Amino acid sequence: MEDVMLAIVWTAFFAAIFLGWYFYIKARNKERMALIERDKDVSEIYARPKREIRFYFPWLKLGIIFTGFSFGWLVAFGAVEFGIDKREIQEEPLIFGVIFLFTAISIIVAYFVDRPKNK
Repeated sequence: MEDVMLAIVWTAFFAAIFLGWYFYIKARNKERMALIERDKDVSEIYARPKREIRFYFPWLKLGIIFTGFSFGWLVAFGAVEFGIDKREIQEEPLIFGVIFLFTAISIIVAYFVDRPKNK
């Protein structure tokens, strides 16, 4: 029963995406046909802006953040295995605390590394 519901949800999801795309294309075509019937210049309306929009994916920031996360993971588990007395401190809060600390430090470093590019 659970598999059937999952299949229905996925089918509905893809049907919604397809129908949204279909009706968008249909409305755009209707609009263009109405403009052509009234002898309007369609090329001016649908002309691309002269300014190029470039997509920038922050690979450097992501790399710094993942490096900080991994380094925090290694330090946390190294501290648990080699550095702390297991009778005095709980391991889980230490592990998560160190991981989040190093990840936060790496996010701050990534911000300062990428800041001159944004200006």
